[in-house]
Amino acid sequence: MSWQQDPKFGAGGSHTQGLRVQDGEIYVSATEDLGGGMSATARGGLTIRGRGTAIADRDGTVTLMGPFGALTAGSVRSCGNLVTVQSGVVTGTRYSGNEDVNEVPLDKCSMVDVVTLAIPVGPVMLTGTYGEFGGTVTYPGANAAITGTPTAAPTSGAGNTTGITFTDLQGVYKAGPLMLGANSTFFGAVGALKIVDGMVRTRVFGSYDAGVAKFGLGYQVKTGGAADQYVASVAVPRGNATFGLDYTARAGQGVFDGGAAGAGAAYTLSSARDGDKASSSLGVGMTYSFSKTTTVNASYITYTDAGANSKFSKGTDLSAAGINTLNAAGTAAILDTEYRIRLMKAF
Repeated sequence: MSWQQDPKFGAGGSHTQGLRVQDGEIYVSATEDLGGGMSATARGGLTIRGRGTAIADRDGTVTLMGPFGALTAGSVRSCGNLVTVQSGVVTGTRYSGNEDVNEVPLDKCSMVDVVTLAIPVGPVMLTGTYGEFGGTVTYPGANAAITGTPTAAPTSGAGNTTGITFTDLQGVYKAGPLMLGANSTFFGAVGALKIVDGMVRTRVFGSYDAGVAKFGLGYQVKTGGAADQYVASVAVPRGNATFGLDYTARAGQGVFDGGAAGAGAAYTLSSARDGDKASSSLGVGMTYSFSKTTTVNASYITYTDAGANSKFSKGTDLSAAGINTLNAAGTAAILDTEYRIRLMKAF
């Protein structure tokens, strides 16, 4: 449960503030010992956020583990490797861990159907994944300036209706306080979103735990015109408390070519909308643990961007004129600041 301020201005030019539940999730798993060093695990989850919010499904997977490693198949929520090297202390409704909005410098999370094989080789974990974006994408608007809001309709298990697939190859090295990793994702597509076919996304990421502080760095580059992305973080433990500082950025202007089809494809791939410009966020936070399962967290985040036609404002940005209200296109004005103070219980 939290008290928080949403960073986007609403109708009337004010922030939405108040009490909110944003993080309720329950997972159930069952593991069977198959003998011979092998086991099978089924896992599924639900979001339960209260106050009239519908109960929604979360990851649903089956994993076969053995001496060879782990084979996993199912639907998962993928947030990318840049998120994994953030401090873990700074959180927000728009900032991280959100597959519903794409209004922050880093790619949003995505729900994807995957088959993954993970093989340990000494201190390196090698992972290969085949996946599909199983949603129907529509995009009101037919020009590179981008108007309207892209949506993805659920398929109810109908398969890869977007025609977009991906293959991801990853290696992660862990030894003592050091973690280094890299992955490349190769996209393929048919149909209306064939513009994605042949696109490659590469990420490099790492962290170092020096004891007094843990540092993280990450970088992403993608062919096809998307802007590069960066993340830098530090987490400092002090007794029962951990303090964090995160910086994220989408550098330069990324234009995913292809008009409406390109815009729909970009949205599907958790990428920037057409015409996105440079943007960044800076966040600070603190988590205090009363026990292993009961914590309080406070986070504060500020956002910046390059103005009109950015991901934060698809029409005329009126905030520069001191008018913190809806812009001429009827979409909310630029993101400003957000904060939240949360009491959390795990079990």
